Amino acid sequence: MPKYSRQKDPGQKYECFCGIYPVLGHPHPVSRTTRYRHLQEAEQLERNPPPLANGSTRNANRYDEMEVDQVGVGANLEFEGYQDWGNSSGDEERNLDEDIQSNHSWNRVGTPPPSPPGSPLLGASDEEANEDEDGFLNITAKDYCEYERWFGEEQEELNEIFAETLTEEEIDSFKMLCIRLFGHISQRNYERIRYSFKDKLKLLSTYCLHKKLAQLSGIAPVSIDCCVNICHAFTGKYKDDTHCSFCKQPRLDLKGKPRQQFEFLPTTPWFQCYFNNPEMVQQMSFQANYVQEKGAMDELYDGTRYKTLCKSEIVVEGEPQGVRFFSDKRDIAYSIMLDGVQIMDNPALGQSLCWPLMAQNLNLPASERAKLRNLIPLGIIPGPRQPKDFDSFLAPFVEEALDQARGVRTFDVTTGHHFTLRAHPIIISGDMQAIKHVIQMKGTNAKCPCRACKLEGIYLAAAKTYYIPLANPRNNRNIIPDGRIVPELDPTDTSFDPLGLPLQTHERIQEQLREMDDARNKTERDNLAKEYGLTDHLILDRIPSIQRPDSYPHEFMHLFLLNHCKELVSLWAGTHTGLGDDPGTGSFIIPFDDWCEVGRETEEATKYLASSFIRPLPNIQTHFDCYIAEHWAFWICYIGPAVLRGRLPKKYYDHFLELVGIMKCLHSINNTTARIMALRERIAHYVEVFEKYYYQYDFECLCVCKSTLHALLHVPDDVLRCGPVWVSWSFSIERYCREVTACARSMVLPWTAIAKSVRQMSQLSALACRFPELRKAMLFGKNNVPVNASRMEEIKPGYEERILRFPRLREFLLEPTVRWRIAQYFHTNFPDNTFNEWHEFIPPRCERWGKLRIRNAEDTGPGDCIRSARVTNPLSPYGKRDASFIRRDKNERNQRKKPEMEDVYAYGRLEFIVAIMLPVNVNFGIKSPQLHVLAYIIEASGAEGDAASELITFTKFGRGIVLDVSSVLGLAGRVFTRGIKKNGEWVVIDRGEAIQRTAFDIPEEAQEDEGEDEE
Repeated sequence: MPKYSRQKDPGQKYECFCGIYPVLGHPHPVSRTTRYRHLQEAEQLERNPPPLANGSTRNANRYDEMEVDQVGVGANLEFEGYQDWGNSSGDEERNLDEDIQSNHSWNRVGTPPPSPPGSPLLGASDEEANEDEDGFLNITAKDYCEYERWFGEEQEELNEIFAETLTEEEIDSFKMLCIRLFGHISQRNYERIRYSFKDKLKLLSTYCLHKKLAQLSGIAPVSIDCCVNICHAFTGKYKDDTHCSFCKQPRLDLKGKPRQQFEFLPTTPWFQCYFNNPEMVQQMSFQANYVQEKGAMDELYDGTRYKTLCKSEIVVEGEPQGVRFFSDKRDIAYSIMLDGVQIMDNPALGQSLCWPLMAQNLNLPASERAKLRNLIPLGIIPGPRQPKDFDSFLAPFVEEALDQARGVRTFDVTTGHHFTLRAHPIIISGDMQAIKHVIQMKGTNAKCPCRACKLEGIYLAAAKTYYIPLANPRNNRNIIPDGRIVPELDPTDTSFDPLGLPLQTHERIQEQLREMDDARNKTERDNLAKEYGLTDHLILDRIPSIQRPDSYPHEFMHLFLLNHCKELVSLWAGTHTGLGDDPGTGSFIIPFDDWCEVGRETEEATKYLASSFIRPLPNIQTHFDCYIAEHWAFWICYIGPAVLRGRLPKKYYDHFLELVGIMKCLHSINNTTARIMALRERIAHYVEVFEKYYYQYDFECLCVCKSTLHALLHVPDDVLRCGPVWVSWSFSIERYCREVTACARSMVLPWTAIAKSVRQMSQLSALACRFPELRKAMLFGKNNVPVNASRMEEIKPGYEERILRFPRLREFLLEPTVRWRIAQYFHTNFPDNTFNEWHEFIPPRCERWGKLRIRNAEDTGPGDCIRSARVTNPLSPYGKRDASFIRRDKNERNQRKKPEMEDVYAYGRLEFIVAIMLPVNVNFGIKSPQLHVLAYIIEASGAEGDAASELITFTKFGRGIVLDVSSVLGLAGRVFTRGIKKNGEWVVIDRGEAIQRTAFDIPEEAQEDEGEDEE
């Protein structure tokens, strides 16, 4: 039976034909609840009629005692099986006793709150105010209506307060649920913890906890039937189908229940929860407060796509909304990310795919939007196979996006008023395979494989794939298609301009789709689809803020790191599968012995790199497949230039350095449109030279010109439209996929277990947005340190930017050599006294500190943690990573002066840190005790310059020097290589301060431990 909620229509009236209240008229308007009660009383009167003498009196008195309609707790109750008594038949009335005895009858409803006083009888005069026996004026119907409205508003607020008040037991339970979900603790272990600590900690049961979580979060999943083989969801054109249109499997089982379902998690409750938390409202104002500087390319808001939307009116399904995109400072911009992930290593069916869908709030600062607690799950498309119609699974998201474009009424806690919230997805991101399915394109199976331009590809029958070189092969004219032949030019000597490619546009795509729709038969449509590279209309085109292809930038992580860089290294190693035994001239292949040496040097480099730089690097020669995107990013930018020097032929090495420069430019936190425009020419030159060196215009080597190489040409245009590459790269979705795979604990229904865990994580994160005390307690990923210094740290006066860390020796006896260097430092910076005077004046003992932390910088990301060489124990597990090599200010004199940020630095090894307190002395001009925190550094001989932009090498460490600790600018690393010099040399690795990290946080277990602290 359908459910009915009084809350949906609390003021609606119905005609009552009870006949027991003549003064009210026949019929008279009452609420549905009151009508039910009147009919009950009428039936009781029929069974037990009262004496006639008191009938009229009884009716009058009954009216005074009658309960009036309430808008309170009872108005929010839902009940089943209720029938409309005004329109019911006689058979339905005879079943009244059975309905009353049911569990859903009104006899089971709790007692409503006390009723306000009744209104006067109809027909009473309002001209004269008469007092009753209590001395109060009679209440008119108008007064009562206003009282009823006021009472309802007060009761509604009271209900809201009760609903949003968490008990201590519930808060503890939600904290434990957080630990369980994000710590991947099973439900059985949760019950064990709950039972073991029942005397000290009271936790809700799993059932009650999940029910309370769903109620408070406001996120209710939308269950959608789908094919048991995940061919498509039963939405849109499949909505009324009973069988799958592809595999013909039935939709329902023998009991009439869906065989498989997809859960969509709405985003609107998430966005509304943001405005229930003043802290989140403040963070969400990042977009409104962002200042767009002319020529800057530092954020999404500097891209042309966002600026174009801000000037455009919102039109939903052909209906203008009368407002422009992002006209309200509270409008939300977000991106959609998707990826396919294997949840099992060796699945029985050969594959165990599932497709996580995720949204990222672009209104948050870049440092917050990628954190796990702020990622917004949209659902998990179950597996184990790949969907054949992605649009059918995206249908509920599209409908919600249209509602968000129209506006959703939302309460802002900071203003105390409701407003119309609008949210717009403006970027769709994912790897090339995922985007190919979402964007309804054929990819490399079409004559035009690229989604951004109309350059026709060359078909290679052996690989059954179209490739897109700029230049036609010179040794096989027959395979060159007509679309690549330019009149009056030799087809075998034709090369297309990488800066003048025929770009695809949204209007052109719509025109091609219309041509496909007008095809006379299926064969003609298939031919057009293969020629244009399109498969069908795209459901995402209905969203007004999405436009093909401008809203689909090429994703950096998969394009550069997991495809092109990996292909390039396989060419050098001679393991590229496409070339076989005929790699052209083959001069780019590194000899096997040298390649083995590259692998050993790469593995050895790990011990001289701090853990904050990179996780341990595997041997690239023996464990090539173990490299992930983070490894490739670091190896290409920092390790490769060091270990390949002298081993890769010079012209190939110089060409490789062009790629390094391109990647560092794209990683830059601060960029300009002029620099990106110049990057277009650099990438165009890189691709042309790549084809010259590796493709060699040979038909047999055509396989090196993959679509990933061609897609590099479109990256600068994507940056100009959608902002820096880190706005849409997939490191966030990869972290989310890691959580997804950890949820597949069920061996029978793994996708159901994943969907349940993801739903609860989403509800818990949304709940944390509504309750600040819960958000502070929940640790989703790595949180920022809430204090300036921990118990293991100390901030010395005058050195607020350099925080000293344990271990500490309070009474460290200065060695003669160290004492001599310190005296030299003071004499250099305070030359009024002689060297010998300073040498005698310096106290014999001081504090020695082992570690240093540079305070977090606002613009350059988190500061570095440096461990001095004296406290590094090579035999300890924490001593396997050297974090003592530093970048320092080259100006060694006048060190108390603020360091000058020049283009030239110097490098060395930090031995230890001393804190010296100079006593009062008139001869030295010291009127009060002075604190000096000094760093003892062993300099790297000849290592001067900026290693972030040029190659800096040294062969040995030189003399020891003492500098003010403020001269220590950051952490650096080094790699030992024998590629050039037989006895080897060190190459300095400096990440610089303007490079965006490819990993936003480091797992807790990978952090450097404090070790054994000493006092």
